[in-house]
Amino acid sequence: MHTHTITPNQTALPQIAKLIWEIALHSHARPLVILPTAGPNASLRQTLEKTRPQPNCAIPLFAEIHSRADWLDLAPNLFTFPEAQSATERILHTYTSLDKHPSLRAWFEAEGEGGAWSLAKAIVKACDLLTHSILPQLSWDPQNLALEREMLDAQQSLNRAIQAAYPKLAQELVTKEAAVLLAFWSYLSSVRDPIIQQYLRLASYVQQFATVAETRRPLIWIDTVEEQAAQLRTHTHFLESCAQHIPVHRLTMDWSTVALWSEALHDPDPASAAQQIKNNHRWVQNQHIQCISAKRFEDLAWEAAACIETHLYAGRKHIALIAQDRLLARRTRALLSRLGSGLCIQDETGWKLSTTRAAAALHAWLELLRCPKSGPTATGLLEFLKNPFFDLAHVFPEADQSSNQWIAELENILLMKHARASWVSFYLAIEASTSSVDDSRLHTLLHKVRERVELWQSKDFHNPLCANALTQLWDDLSIFGMQQQFEQDAAGLQLLAMLQMLGLQQAKLQALRMPLNEWITLLKTVMEEEVYREQGQQASATVSILPLSATRLRNFDAIVMVGCDERQLPSFAEPPLFFSEPLCQILGGSDLAWQYQQQARDLSQLLASYPCVDLLWQSEGASGEPLRASSWILRLQTALPGLKTQEARIHLRSSQAMPVSMASAKRLSGLPMPTRMSPSAYRALRSCPYQYYVRSLLGLRKRKGLDEALDASILGQTLHHILRNFFQELKTAQFRDAKQMSDLAFRKSWMCQHLDLASQQSFTKLLAGDRRILGPLRDWQKQIPSFVDWQLEREQAQWQFHDAEVKVGYDFAFTDMNQHEHRIRIEGYADRIDIKPMTNEMAVLDYKHQTREKMQERASQIMDDPQLLLYATALQSEERETEHAIGELGWVALKMNLKKKDPRNRSLAIEEVTERIAQLENQLHQDLSAVWSGQAMRAFAPESTCRYCEVRGICRKGMW
Repeated sequence: MHTHTITPNQTALPQIAKLIWEIALHSHARPLVILPTAGPNASLRQTLEKTRPQPNCAIPLFAEIHSRADWLDLAPNLFTFPEAQSATERILHTYTSLDKHPSLRAWFEAEGEGGAWSLAKAIVKACDLLTHSILPQLSWDPQNLALEREMLDAQQSLNRAIQAAYPKLAQELVTKEAAVLLAFWSYLSSVRDPIIQQYLRLASYVQQFATVAETRRPLIWIDTVEEQAAQLRTHTHFLESCAQHIPVHRLTMDWSTVALWSEALHDPDPASAAQQIKNNHRWVQNQHIQCISAKRFEDLAWEAAACIETHLYAGRKHIALIAQDRLLARRTRALLSRLGSGLCIQDETGWKLSTTRAAAALHAWLELLRCPKSGPTATGLLEFLKNPFFDLAHVFPEADQSSNQWIAELENILLMKHARASWVSFYLAIEASTSSVDDSRLHTLLHKVRERVELWQSKDFHNPLCANALTQLWDDLSIFGMQQQFEQDAAGLQLLAMLQMLGLQQAKLQALRMPLNEWITLLKTVMEEEVYREQGQQASATVSILPLSATRLRNFDAIVMVGCDERQLPSFAEPPLFFSEPLCQILGGSDLAWQYQQQARDLSQLLASYPCVDLLWQSEGASGEPLRASSWILRLQTALPGLKTQEARIHLRSSQAMPVSMASAKRLSGLPMPTRMSPSAYRALRSCPYQYYVRSLLGLRKRKGLDEALDASILGQTLHHILRNFFQELKTAQFRDAKQMSDLAFRKSWMCQHLDLASQQSFTKLLAGDRRILGPLRDWQKQIPSFVDWQLEREQAQWQFHDAEVKVGYDFAFTDMNQHEHRIRIEGYADRIDIKPMTNEMAVLDYKHQTREKMQERASQIMDDPQLLLYATALQSEERETEHAIGELGWVALKMNLKKKDPRNRSLAIEEVTERIAQLENQLHQDLSAVWSGQAMRAFAPESTCRYCEVRGICRKGMW
């Protein structure tokens, strides 16, 4: 076996090509070239063509080039090997066996389906490391693999490694974990193990070279990295076996003249390494390297895009964007898409399939399957119905053009009727609506979705066979037209292929059952791990987005690397869950030192191989903390003073400074003024004129969302409805049976019983729609005895219930500052009116689903929220012609603290009613006159008003 060294700089590909041609010409055979990955294949072929030694060189001498994975897929006698287990199949095996080891779940806090699935993957990963450790001991005869004997030796080796890596106090716990892990390894390991399968394929090549003379030709094995110890032993053993039959040439990288940091060298002498690094720094000065930083994420993305544009203008056609910071690379990619079809962007890092629109559509359906039996939330239902792959025309072949509005109309209905959850509430909302869409169509749409969801919630799918669950999912996708839509989308096609592959893998586990939630978690996890890569297109220039490791032996005209800060360069992979770093090192796996060394080499090779390199990083974190460049860049800048950091070229903006003042604006001239005003509208005017301007004058409203929280307004309206009906029934009962109702004990019992019954009846529909209403109902039922006591005390004070939900109003005339006369109607609904027949007094009460403390706050700000004062003014106006005078104005709390406060102290009366009504008239005149006169509106509201204000973006208060 011949070993050759290659200097990994800009001459690396020509060096390799020259060596390949020499071997080919010397052996008069077509060499077989094996690269570690497929990335450099095209670059090496192009270089071979450029360096062809003779113009008329025979084509058979052109080397055959493969990546290792592709070459192993072409192994001889492959069909005679047992079929390899897929990663998903192995994890499924492990996952279903975890129930036998509850202590393992407890040790690693693997709670829930997601935690157990992650634990299963960690076990498989650890088993792979153990399998790698035994490969060098196996025979190269595929028919005589002694797995059982070698696995026993590996178990003993693992026990010795544990004793060497851990102190005695930790060995007891680790030994228990190792015993469980070894049990899983014995269960998983066989000739169908993917790693054993790779070894079998290597062995088949050894056997072919030994027995078939026609296949013997030079083998050129290229190592671009220093492999992990276990893998290095296996490949060295393989190449030595091949060398007994064919010429073997192993090409390794010589980092001595390229390494820019001591971590990239193996020199045991620190002084010698330091001198070598110092010598290597000289060639860096001849490279065109820029170091650029920016404080803001967005500024850095624009700068990265600008660097790429500069290279394009300079005639560089193939540029690499190295995504050390993947989020920043994605943002830069979005900015580059503005350049149009002339630029092809190839993302070799790959998107997660779960981030695509097709995966989001499937995710929405899977979330519906998890809903309770009463039904999903309105948000979840609409998220599924509004996904772009749901084909309404497929569900309803007879649908006309207006069907496009069905789902939008359904959303409006659910919003207006506050139907936030459950099938019943959705049906009731449709029945109570006045929509232009036929109710039967919306009912049918809901019924079709509900029918499919309830199939999953039946007993058959409580703990289904995985194969049956996947078949059911395919049926769902077909019924809703999603399968047909997926077939027309690139990501959708990959999603369907993923489901088909999962079906094949599950078919090998016929009896595999899983709870539905766990099966959905499995599906989402597989979708999360699947990589989606966009297909590129032909263009005059190309930008390739790739990781740092993918730049080895590639041809690029320029490099732009983002994310070169101390947090992201270098980056490290977590060690396996079951193995510490020292134990990984003993077993021949990856450790932090190996990762650190390899990334230092990759960055050195990057700077040595490409003429133009731009290194960019963000100098401030999300919280404003300072971020330094990577320590490698800082050390390089110390050695090379000319390599300075530049600030990103942020576009300068010229502006003239102006003093900051309170936000103010004037209403639009010619805007029609309202003829009516409600107490709530006047409260908005008092809180902030912008609220009144936007809501009442412009008629703008923020559209409420279908959140999952209980709507307090619905509860308040329901209680108002209950009390109105109850008091009307009380008046009827008192008129019908005055004698019996005069008995205080009977009256109290009757009131408690009937109010509780009325409450249950009114809450019935709400409970059918959302079972969470049961909590507020029970809270109100606890309040009923206390409320009845308060009512009886009020009756003893001669107050009698008169009416409820009474519409009251009056016309208010005023003159604006321009001496124009106006008249506006102020009206609203009074919750309750009581009277005293003996004194002709009248009381106006307002129910509040609040505590007494909240009502006291209202009393302190009565002039900013004068609802009761407006009702009193309306009742005393000439148009009412009532003989009763206002004797009391107040609020009644429907939510008392029964433990700390006297429950009978429910009402709070307004003091000095007459004086306040007179004050209100003057206040009304001033406020309305200012608005109608077109005076400037000033944003003066306190923070409590502005915090959740819908119009804050209009008043711009946040700007000052």
